[in-house]
Amino acid sequence: MTAAVRSSTLARIFLVAGFAASLCAVPANAQKQGGSITVGLELDIPGFDPLKVGVFDTAALTAASAIFESLTYLDDKGVAQPRLALSWTHSDDFKIWTFKLRPGVKFHDGTPFNAEAAKANFDRQKDPANKCRCAFYISAINNVQAPDELTLVYNLNDPSVNFPATILSYTNQNAAIQSPTAWKTKGEDYNRNPVGTGPFVLKSWTAGDRMVLERNPDYWDKDKIYLDRIIVKPLPDAQSRFASLQSGEADIIWDDEASADNIQRAEKDPKLKVHTYAGSGAAVAAFNTKVAPFDDVRVRQALVMALDRKKLSQALTNGLARPATNPYGDGSWVKCKDDGALPYDVEKAKALIKDYGKPVDFKMLVTATPRGRANGQVLQQFWKQVGANMEIEQVDQATIPPRAFMRQFQVTPWRIVDFADPDTQMYSNFRSGSPVALANYSNPELDQLLERARATADQEMRNEDYCAISRIINKEAIWYWTFQNTYYAMSSAKVKGFPKMYSGVIDLSRVWLE
Repeated sequence: MTAAVRSSTLARIFLVAGFAASLCAVPANAQKQGGSITVGLELDIPGFDPLKVGVFDTAALTAASAIFESLTYLDDKGVAQPRLALSWTHSDDFKIWTFKLRPGVKFHDGTPFNAEAAKANFDRQKDPANKCRCAFYISAINNVQAPDELTLVYNLNDPSVNFPATILSYTNQNAAIQSPTAWKTKGEDYNRNPVGTGPFVLKSWTAGDRMVLERNPDYWDKDKIYLDRIIVKPLPDAQSRFASLQSGEADIIWDDEASADNIQRAEKDPKLKVHTYAGSGAAVAAFNTKVAPFDDVRVRQALVMALDRKKLSQALTNGLARPATNPYGDGSWVKCKDDGALPYDVEKAKALIKDYGKPVDFKMLVTATPRGRANGQVLQQFWKQVGANMEIEQVDQATIPPRAFMRQFQVTPWRIVDFADPDTQMYSNFRSGSPVALANYSNPELDQLLERARATADQEMRNEDYCAISRIINKEAIWYWTFQNTYYAMSSAKVKGFPKMYSGVIDLSRVWLE
């Protein structure tokens, strides 16, 4: 690729969109003001203070997308567009990114949003004394500076060619800008009393029942906000959740392939609409390579080779889930001709177990839900047929992240979530020493590839590096992939303006009711 062509490609992919970028591409005359919408989610929300919860799950992200805002957001093409930041530029080496912020924005408590407030969010998460599990996701950022009220400068440790589209582009635990005044004055109570700049304000919250968000009358872009109210309800049981949609108790619900029957029924119902998005990550599981029997690569390879992903999909999702053999997914720009996937080969798996020469007995964490149990039971059968005995250990969903981070597992389920660029997830999950590198695995060659991929501007070269990374992970079998990320929401046909579900987020902040 010539320098001129490479420069042109980067300009198309990475440079900032102009001030005129529209936050909503639907014709203005189609939108209607007013109304209340109820969303049913799988989980109750544990809170919004990153120091308390560490990482936002999909339920928290749904509410966070209405309460908070990030500097950028991703349009339908996955390109970063302005939100709290109006524009941005980068240094020649992609290590310094300078953002110009939107003036006149206020938090829900009336205090001003400015560069100092944004910097305070970063500094609080980064401070080692706070011991935030969220800190590793921003470890690539050396520091953030606020040279004036509306200028924010990110100084990175390494080049990042697509920085505005990565960690900053949706209201995750690191990017949701929260009011420093609120967390300082509310103290321990802040976790359940979040304050952002977003289009909706928290009015009430009853744990296990509902959260009520009401339209922010002082929102900076209030003409683009149509609903009066959003009600968030935890509905853990999939059948009850679907029944609430059919009855009209809920207007939109979260779901996934485990509810394939309901998704297929909704597709045939003219009163309902199925929203889906093919993501760029995968549902996975990590082996703890520091504990037996997974300190031996033969055992790890055997268990991966015992998996028939097509049968797994059929058993769990009526064939709806798309098998995955690498961490990128169809929604990613990374495309591998050879990802190094181990083949499904029962006889080879049996031979590896026999060669290991010792009993293969272990436990796997699964969520204490019908979906978690079903997944564990099917995996149990696959592994039993090659001579491995897995015991299912059922735990609450909220228990899995801390158990995983503390390495208190032999096998744990996980998910590589979607970003417009693979760097953040791949570096966090597979770089030696990362607190999120759950497999406890270290490989200098893998580290070198991860470092080079994040520092290279040429996308073709980055693609090659990420495919080489996949080949190492698959050969060493430190993780295994089950299904590509595909996100689902089902709604009343009256819900309009629903955006793509990047990272599975149900963003209701700019929808309206017909």
